[in-house]
Amino acid sequence: MPENYHRRDTSAWEQRKLGELFSYGGSGGTPSSSNDSFYGGKIPFLGISDVKGRDISHTAKHITENGLAASAAWVVPSGAVCLAMYASVGKVGIIRQNTATSQAFFNMVFDNDGTRDFVYSRLERAELTTEWESLISTGTQRNLNANKVRDFMLAVPAETEQRLIGSLFARLDSLITLHQRK
Repeated sequence: MPENYHRRDTSAWEQRKLGELFSYGGSGGTPSSSNDSFYGGKIPFLGISDVKGRDISHTAKHITENGLAASAAWVVPSGAVCLAMYASVGKVGIIRQNTATSQAFFNMVFDNDGTRDFVYSRLERAELTTEWESLISTGTQRNLNANKVRDFMLAVPAETEQRLIGSLFARLDSLITLHQRK
């Protein structure tokens, strides 16, 4: 073997539940739309139409502190992954500001950006390949629930490889976005 040859970690990927990979996760809540004092505040409030790709840096709606307190919504920290569970099932993005969300989103907070970026890319693939379809409940509206999201199985490499894969796809997404703006 050449002297400068470095063996990469080729350990097997493990099957893991999504819920084992984030440090905190949960859905949001929606303040009553019949109370005008709950809306128009300073807290960004994520709607499905705000998810237009990897990074979510703007929301059309904002809620007030009173609206937050009067609902199951919570302020999801910047950098969390938000996954749509209703209507546009599987649509996924990373919020870039502290943001509250409706119950239509399952929000995941990660301890490190490498795992977060890897999971984001994997969930984006799940949406594109319609992997969520077999888990969707039907009724008045197609949806997932928090337990199905937590139990979603995915193959996961070692943390070092997660970081490399996540970083690669983050850079590719940035290049695509820059190219589209031109």
